[in-house]
Amino acid sequence: MRGVAASLLVATLACSLPAGAATPEGQAHKPVHKEVHKAPHKQAATQSSRLAKKPEPKKAVAKKPVQKVAQKPVPGPAVPADESADGFLNLYVELCVRHFSDLDDFRARLLRDKVPRLPAEDAKLFLSGMEGDAWPVPYKGKMGNYVLALPAGKNLCLLHAHRANAAAVEKGFLDIVADAPEPMVAQRGPSREALSPDKIRTRTVSSTWAPPGARRKMEFMLTTTASSKAELQAMGSVAMVAGTTP
Repeated sequence: MRGVAASLLVATLACSLPAGAATPEGQAHKPVHKEVHKAPHKQAATQSSRLAKKPEPKKAVAKKPVQKVAQKPVPGPAVPADESADGFLNLYVELCVRHFSDLDDFRARLLRDKVPRLPAEDAKLFLSGMEGDAWPVPYKGKMGNYVLALPAGKNLCLLHAHRANAAAVEKGFLDIVADAPEPMVAQRGPSREALSPDKIRTRTVSSTWAPPGARRKMEFMLTTTASSKAELQAMGSVAMVAGTTP
């Protein structure tokens, strides 16, 4: 999923680049998003098929180390797969990244279509003091874990998760934003840790994409906490920020 999400990220962000810096026109909105749901299952099926066809070790070599290796489970990723993390990363790409070049239209469409949103008082938690709107987002038919927030009049999109595997989300996020399409350059920001007033430790990682010498850059940021006491365990954002001129 993360490889597919990264491909979608590259394709989508090509539309948001300044004039002369984007990839060839027409490549940005190809239906890559279909692979977000299909690719993992196809890959798993292929892998399962290969494992199923693997011949059993012969009895003659039953006591050799080869048998012990064959009985070991297939190694997984360094961070265990987690549905809440996959859901967060999928929605981050599908909602914030895909619509970053038309956030005003996206927000207006959600309001026009009367998509159920949070009451203004409840939305404050997800808007960080800014004016705007927030929507609960379903994933695989379930509601309650993810919230999309779109501040009014800003090039900023926020996605929150009440519960998520912090380590899995961070690893997937960094995989997605590690490589930028030419001529942009990806630059990893320093990680930061902080302690909230209620003693909850958070960790923030970020990355920016921009052509060399650009006055604006795209910033991808993720804040997570492993504390089960936190009301929100993950927040991802995409924003257009001022760049630095060499």
